[in-house]
Amino acid sequence: MAFNDLSPETSAYLRRLANDNERLQAQQQALIDRYKALRTEHEGDRMELQRLTQAVKKAAARLRYVEDIPGKRVPYVMNFQINIPGPTDPTISIRGTRLPDTQQVSMDGPFVCTTWLGAFLLKTYSLGPYSGDGTGRPSDAIAGAEVITPLTGRFRPIASTADPFAGAYIGYGLGPQTIAGAQAVQTFRPGLVDFLFEVHDVGSDRARQNQIASPSRYLFSEFDRPLYLPVADFFERGSTVTFAATMLHDIGLAEVNWATTPQGFSEGSLSPAPDPTVTTPTAEIGRVVVGLGGTLYFTMLGYKILQAQSPAV
Repeated sequence: MAFNDLSPETSAYLRRLANDNERLQAQQQALIDRYKALRTEHEGDRMELQRLTQAVKKAAARLRYVEDIPGKRVPYVMNFQINIPGPTDPTISIRGTRLPDTQQVSMDGPFVCTTWLGAFLLKTYSLGPYSGDGTGRPSDAIAGAEVITPLTGRFRPIASTADPFAGAYIGYGLGPQTIAGAQAVQTFRPGLVDFLFEVHDVGSDRARQNQIASPSRYLFSEFDRPLYLPVADFFERGSTVTFAATMLHDIGLAEVNWATTPQGFSEGSLSPAPDPTVTTPTAEIGRVVVGLGGTLYFTMLGYKILQAQSPAV
């Protein structure tokens, strides 16, 4: 039966029902399409969450190793510096003295150390002006003042077992540590440094050795070869690291040509100043006994892992 065979009111009513049915079907289809889209999105989120969970677990497992810590690697040298003064009097001894230095790892990332090294920069110090009958050098630098001599600025071995330096001088334990002894011919070589050392991560209360300190002999065992660590050592950012050296002997005295002091010291027209104990023309050679000291360097060579600082830091 066609709509035209019905009354106008019935035909209009049926048309409205057909239109409403079409709209309902369209809305239902739209709902079905939206449901499918939401289900697809939810499935994608679920899969992404699973992937992130697996990635986090994998990263957590890998971070057990230093090499897996995220961040940019850059070479880094952590230097420790200990000043060893020269004796103002030959009777003064630094044997058995424990000399520490402390450095802190910066907050831009942890520090990984792979190698230990050491060096000693030699300096010479005045033992004071000569006195006596007036023929000495009353204008010499005061005892303990640094003076510049041919030994100044030399890097010396940090263990007496590795010393190619040629010379004949006196040292602690190999003869009397006196000016007369320093002027005599000896087989000791100037500026030898032997010590026992310790390394501590103060923040973690963890030492890098047991109760027995390590000899400086191990730092340069052969031809200035450094001490390579068995595994990379790790120091978290903000860590406080302490290096301590216990001196095994005095560095000694040496008889040298006195050239000048840091302030350009000289006496009269003679530089270096003459030796007051010599009356011949060779007095102008200017031989003088000086105390030996210097700067002990301990170096931890490795790399920094640069990281962005977290808000909690």
